[in-house]
Amino acid sequence: MENNYFEQLNTFGKTTRESAKALETINAKVFAQLNQKHMELFNSGVAINNKFVSLLGNTKDVQTLVTEQTQLTSEYTGKVIGMIQDATDILAGSLDDYQAWLQGSLQSAAASTASKTAA
Repeated sequence: MENNYFEQLNTFGKTTRESAKALETINAKVFAQLNQKHMELFNSGVAINNKFVSLLGNTKDVQTLVTEQTQLTSEYTGKVIGMIQDATDILAGSLDDYQAWLQGSLQSAAASTASKTAA
C-alpha cells in the first residue's frame, strides 16, 4: 500500500514537471515574439523622436513644423496600431498551443485519476 502511494506521488510529480516544462516553452515562445514587437515599437519611437528633433532644428516656419509633426504623429500612430495588430495575431496564434497543452494536461490528469481508481 505504501509503495503504491509513493509510486503515484512520483508519477504525479513527473507529470506535473513535464506539464510545467511544456507551458514554460509556450510562454517563452510567446514572450520572445511579443518582446521582439516591443523592441520594434521602441526603435520606431526613437526614430520618430530623432526626426522631430531634427525638424525643430531645421524648420523656421511654425506652420511647416506643425504639419511635419502631424505627419510624424500619424506615422507613429500607424506603427503602434500595426504593432497592436501583430501582438493580437501572436496571442491568437498561440491559442492553439495553449489549448493543446491544457487538453494534454487534462487527459493526463484523467488517466492518473483512472489509474488511482483502478488501484
